[in-house]
Amino acid sequence: MKKFLAILVLTVLVWACSSDNGSSGGGNTDNFDRAAMLTNWADNIIIPAYTDYENKLTALQTATTNFTTIVDQTNLDALRTAWLEAYKTWQYVILFSDFSKAAELNVTRWVNRFPTDVTGIETNITNNFTDLTLSSTNVQQGFPALDYLLYGVAADDTAILAKYDSEANAANYKNYLTAVVNRLKDLNTPVLNHWNSGYRNIFIGLTENTNAGGVNILVNDYIYNYEKYFRKYKLGDPLGIFTGNGVEPTYIESRYGKKSKELLLVVLSAIEDFFSGKHYNSAAIGESFKTYLAYLDAKKDGQDLVPLMLAQMGSARTKLNGLDTDLSNQINTNVTPVQETYTEIQKLVPMLKIDMRSAFNVELDYYDNDGD
Repeated sequence: MKKFLAILVLTVLVWACSSDNGSSGGGNTDNFDRAAMLTNWADNIIIPAYTDYENKLTALQTATTNFTTIVDQTNLDALRTAWLEAYKTWQYVILFSDFSKAAELNVTRWVNRFPTDVTGIETNITNNFTDLTLSSTNVQQGFPALDYLLYGVAADDTAILAKYDSEANAANYKNYLTAVVNRLKDLNTPVLNHWNSGYRNIFIGLTENTNAGGVNILVNDYIYNYEKYFRKYKLGDPLGIFTGNGVEPTYIESRYGKKSKELLLVVLSAIEDFFSGKHYNSAAIGESFKTYLAYLDAKKDGQDLVPLMLAQMGSARTKLNGLDTDLSNQINTNVTPVQETYTEIQKLVPMLKIDMRSAFNVELDYYDNDGD
């Protein structure tokens, strides 16, 4: 987790102390209404996304109960649908999961670590072990574990149903499936409650341009999310970009359910929507990175920065739309279009990390050695 303890401590200090005691990220250099942007983020994007995610996880719990009570194709299909809907919503929520309560709980460590540890999962099931709070289980839970449990435990749906219904460890499979789903809910409910019980007001008050300011935190987390959770983990690692060891198709997200492309498109929408200040599940628009950059008249090589960034997001989307549904197979059989997609995604990194961040006069609060 990216320096979450330092950020958490700084956030608390900012709440308790006057703004002139903060660690400067360059000082206030403009009169943009940061409070309006923070309010738009909190009220129209972050809290609604967490609320929807909580509802989707509740629906996932219900679908899990239905399936473990009556193991049949209808309930398996419904459970898969509920899993995917919650998984899609996570692609939005992850944008806000590296600070405050989510960072304290280290949520990103548990929810979507892939590739999942199949051997560990099967050992846990054999032993009827369901304590998913242990550090060693972080790659044996979350959405990738559910991807395996719902699609990968056997060769076809008839055999998958038998795993949960008639085979010797059927009860253990049900127990583990239930534990993984409940763990997701247990990780999110405290985060949503934290936002609703007072942190919202604290957050929108973090208007200063310091390392603990709300805008500074979100600028850093947004960039980190793009270049790590999106670019690197979802495509760079499966392509072997950072290892030099050749392609690793098994590193793809949703390897078993083959939802990788769908999830990539969803997370790009989340990234673009947040940049533009689009309200969650709404067409309404509020203050955002986009309006802030326009206010600053930010340029890149003499051209307005905002249209360039949006155009690059559009180019990445076009490339993503051209990929196969089964990305793992495509990496094995026709890798060039996937590599070209990665290149289009990569082109936005310097715009975010250098041009946008510099325009906002925000210091980078993490270090990486990816050479970008």
